[in-house]
Amino acid sequence: MPNMQRRYRTVIELKAHESAKTIAFSDPALAGKLTAMGVLPGTCIEMVRTAPFGEAYYIKADGVRMALREEEAASILIEA
Repeated sequence: MPNMQRRYRTVIELKAHESAKTIAFSDPALAGKLTAMGVLPGTCIEMVRTAPFGEAYYIKADGVRMALREEEAASILIEA
């Protein structure tokens, strides 16, 4: 049986100052909101930092800083 490794991660898996390109969104309902915020497939996402209790994620999307709730960050699929 071939090795079926996952070929993507989510934004919440990024470490501080780590970057990756956006591939797609796992939640169609949040995809519209995220694209309106400027997070599109192909966008470079950099993790700036997480909130102390992990409920918010501060990222840079093509150089623009923004804060995301955990469910929003978890719905952004990035390169593995």
